[in-house]
Amino acid sequence: MLAASVVMSDHPAGSGGYVVVRGSHKSNFQAPASMIDGDEHMEFVYQPETEAGDVVLFSEGTVHGARPWNMDYQRRVALYRFSPPTCGYGRSYFEDGNASWPKEIYSGMSETQKSVMLPPYAIRLDRPVNDGTGRLKVDSRSDAKKQFDKAVFGTKYF
Repeated sequence: MLAASVVMSDHPAGSGGYVVVRGSHKSNFQAPASMIDGDEHMEFVYQPETEAGDVVLFSEGTVHGARPWNMDYQRRVALYRFSPPTCGYGRSYFEDGNASWPKEIYSGMSETQKSVMLPPYAIRLDRPVNDGTGRLKVDSRSDAKKQFDKAVFGTKYF
């Protein structure tokens, strides 16, 4: 799984924003909770200095996150994620068809903003997508195909 973060505002040293534990995509060890929480081991957490127009490519398998933003202007990035087909149908593995963040994460978000927070899955599984005007649309398979999948596979998403 590959992510591309297109930087749209400068991120000087110490400004916050994207951070990564370099080399962790090859690690066979779980990151300590104290590192994830930002309490310890910060010497291993790296924040690249970027300027508007830069693109940061990183593996989703790398330990990464964001530090609190402390500049007097808004942090802006466009995040693109690419996943293999084996992850593209992951929605079918969840009982309700969705993996979700804690409800408080969605507080105050529009439906369009919520759609960006969805995990990766193929649009053929009823993924809402922005139609370019700020409205969401869903390109759905026919009800007959969904009923067939339910009868054969026990779920509307196989």
